[in-house]
Amino acid sequence: METLKSVLESNHTKKTKNELIDLLSGVQKVLSPSIYDKISGVEISELKDLSVKEILAIVDQFKAGYDEKWEKSLVNASSEVLKMISLKMASDEEVFKTSDAANADFAAELGSIDFATIIGGPLDACVKAQSNASIATVSFINEVGFELTDPNDPASAKKLRMADFKYKKNGPNPDYVSETETPDEEPIIPIDVELSVPFIALLNVPSFRIESCEVDFNVKLNSTYTKNVGSEFGLNVGASGGWGPVKLSVDVSYKRSSSTGIKVEKEYSLGVKVRATNDEMPAGLEKVLGLLAQ
Repeated sequence: METLKSVLESNHTKKTKNELIDLLSGVQKVLSPSIYDKISGVEISELKDLSVKEILAIVDQFKAGYDEKWEKSLVNASSEVLKMISLKMASDEEVFKTSDAANADFAAELGSIDFATIIGGPLDACVKAQSNASIATVSFINEVGFELTDPNDPASAKKLRMADFKYKKNGPNPDYVSETETPDEEPIIPIDVELSVPFIALLNVPSFRIESCEVDFNVKLNSTYTKNVGSEFGLNVGASGGWGPVKLSVDVSYKRSSSTGIKVEKEYSLGVKVRATNDEMPAGLEKVLGLLAQ
């Protein structure tokens, strides 16, 4: 239950100047002009020229000069005046104006997203990755497939690096004619064989390529605004008599509850799927290696 006394005794130091002016404006409308002028000493129109500290001093004057009879004046006060005194209506309405989620401009929110960077970034990265893979293939062939003609001279020309193999295999004896003519010779004898092949032909040349690139970008925007306001007024008037004057007691109560909720959810998700495979050997390189192997 809120009363004029409880409102005046509240801590007003954190309130804005406009809220303090609303409070005194509501007090003026509840009290008689003579009482208001007697305590404040200034007109409502003059409050805007005062500082917050000076207005707080006027509120303290009403707090010091409080009279229980003032509560009776609340009986005839309108709900708007009571809301001004409670200093809650203005703040609720301001929140409602600035946080109207029903009119949220989601189109502008989506328009501010840099799709060129979000979608183009992964694609550009794939292009660069493919280019780097091609350069890596050229570097591998140059460094592994060739060697300097003069190892002591870095400026000498390069030649194809060869791999030499020596082994023995059984082959026909060129000196053998027949058993009767060459009885001492064997028809099959071990023969020394030398084989020289390009070293790079023995290796798997790295040749990666981007087979597919999928970019999934999802945006989820939710905005919800809720406002629940409830007001409750209580008025109890009692009279008691007997021998002597009649005693009148008035109990005025005002209760106002307000709850607001603002919920804005922004969810962004970016998924990039890249599939890379070891590409087949280029046809030109395959033919060159075939010629070198002959």
